[in-house]
Amino acid sequence: MVARGHFVRKADWARFLETGLVPGDLDPDLAASWLRSRDCGVLPDRISAPQVANEILSRTRKETAELRRLARNALLRARAMLKDTGVMMILASPDCVITETEGDRGVIDTGRENRLQIGGDWQETSIGTNAIGTAAASGRPALVHGIQHFCEEIQRWSCAAVPILDPVDGTVRGIVDISGQTDMFQPQSMALAMAVGDEITQALARLIGEEREALYQQFMDRRARWQNTHMILIDRRGAVLHDTRAVWSNQAIRGGAIGARGEEDWAGEMSDRFSGMDSEILRRDGLPIGMMLTAYRGHRRPVETPSGDPFDAFLGTDPAILKLLEHARCVTASNVPVLISGETGTGKELLARAIHDASSRRHGHYVPVNCGALRADSAAGVLFEPPGQTADQTGPRGGAVAEAHGGTLCLDEIGEMHEDVQPFLLRVLEDGLSRAGGAAASDRSDFRVIALTHRDLPRDVAESRFRRDLFHRISTIQFRLPPLRDRAEDIPLLAQHFLAEAAAEAGRQAPALTRAAREALMAYPWPGNARELRNDMQALVLFCGRGVIDTGDLPDKIRDPAAPPAPAEPDERTRILEAMAASDGNMSATARRLGIARSTLYTKIAAYGLARPGN
Repeated sequence: MVARGHFVRKADWARFLETGLVPGDLDPDLAASWLRSRDCGVLPDRISAPQVANEILSRTRKETAELRRLARNALLRARAMLKDTGVMMILASPDCVITETEGDRGVIDTGRENRLQIGGDWQETSIGTNAIGTAAASGRPALVHGIQHFCEEIQRWSCAAVPILDPVDGTVRGIVDISGQTDMFQPQSMALAMAVGDEITQALARLIGEEREALYQQFMDRRARWQNTHMILIDRRGAVLHDTRAVWSNQAIRGGAIGARGEEDWAGEMSDRFSGMDSEILRRDGLPIGMMLTAYRGHRRPVETPSGDPFDAFLGTDPAILKLLEHARCVTASNVPVLISGETGTGKELLARAIHDASSRRHGHYVPVNCGALRADSAAGVLFEPPGQTADQTGPRGGAVAEAHGGTLCLDEIGEMHEDVQPFLLRVLEDGLSRAGGAAASDRSDFRVIALTHRDLPRDVAESRFRRDLFHRISTIQFRLPPLRDRAEDIPLLAQHFLAEAAAEAGRQAPALTRAAREALMAYPWPGNARELRNDMQALVLFCGRGVIDTGDLPDKIRDPAAPPAPAEPDERTRILEAMAASDGNMSATARRLGIARSTLYTKIAAYGLARPGN
């Protein structure tokens, strides 16, 4: 805060104009302001600040509407408190345009002579050193008394100004100023300005906190339906609150605030900036408070591969996976329900999206719903449209069933669904209603069902943990993705692909795997499947600075043969022993009986500590 140098003499000011010599007792912030004023060509004989054009004032008032609303109580108090005190309170925009004045009416009238009025431009570049402009330029409180002003006519004023700083990023959101003629100026004016500035800052912090709480709540409501979809949550100021891929988290998007722009322009610009993502404006009390960007929900564009075939996202030459993909291509032309099972990380959602993107429904939405998160009291809110919403309303329709109209409803982790919700979901799938209580044709949604699970649903049905009628409703076609350990020959190809992806993101050349490293990767059982392999390859790109990856670079779990293997299924060891016995120890016959490659069989025998015949 500027607090010294109140006794600068007129001769000191005149000497500065003539020689550029700054008085020694002038506060450093004011000294810097005098130099800035001189260097930008402000004429010291200016009588008044410039008045901005009406359209600029209108835009400024619109941009500062929130700040003015938060300052309203303080300004109303000032109207009564500062009456007949010889001072007035001023609220200015970050670029120093006055937007509000309250206080002593006589002082307000006198201020018009120097354009100390609404619409007056009090930047240093316009009228030289003054409390409003200097506080904005320095980001600190400024007290400018009499002769300390740069322009001679303004020296009849004394002013105390405090910048209102954004509680999140520290930027100047506005200026509170207390001004009066020098002979009537009150010494407590700075304390009053600081108290009002602090009051507005605290109100702004509370507002931001309330809006963010509302944004997170709306985000979590949607996340339950789009569990595996890339989502970015930003507030109306352009701050990224959450990114499910942790790329943009805790960053500010330059030019990403809604500001004075229209909502449609804002949404369109964000969608263009985040290519391939859909934008949805989130509201509180009818006003925009932020935006959620969601990737590839279906109607913007399907996920594409270089060849144009979505199934080419599955890399490998394993006969079992090639046969599965061949069958999956056959079902894209139909609308029959599909159940995809497999261990975590085997690519169930990747297959579901490929079926959607290769079908005639690819121009509709792909709408994932996390069935494991559904509860009896929340299922209707997730699956149905909000009450009162009609089919002819513009904008995205609220419920998952309605949004999936013409597209695909993906029931993720359906095996984890609570028993109380299963009959409700069955009724929804049978009737296709998009709203609670709906009955008309317009209330029905046409969608395809693809369900995903890592559980053994037939066993759950037999043990009465999953409804038999619901199982048959979702499982006309069944695919089971093999775990990565059953595709050992494909591991080097997948590993090199993940290395190339990670290297491209990091802006590096993709490293190559030595033969020993490839063999080590093939011998590891990969309990986390392709997801675990991808994560490990991403880490190798970050930590391995060489162009070649050898066994010494691999994680300890892969290098250490003593590390305990993670069995695939509780009864797999027994099945291998039984197949070996039935094949009289013939490894080729055993592999064929199990439906796996012989090299995979050898890997499993080693993992389970089994003895090969003849050893």
